[in-house]
Amino acid sequence: MKLNSQSRRKFEELFIIKAFKDSSFRTALIENPKIAIAQHFGTQLPIEIEIRVLQETDKVLYVVLPHT
Repeated sequence: MKLNSQSRRKFEELFIIKAFKDSSFRTALIENPKIAIAQHFGTQLPIEIEIRVLQETDKVLYVVLPHT
């Protein structure tokens, strides 16, 4: 599964909005992103795709560099 940058941003936006509104989804997304996404969005991600979810704090900022 390969998403173009526009599709990926849209998915990320949906996850972030849902996580801000629903603390149980946020917790599930951090603990097991694939299961949380499958349960809440009905989207089964391929086994070869790995998702890591990190939550920033007021003292820690994450910068993600895209795959080249």
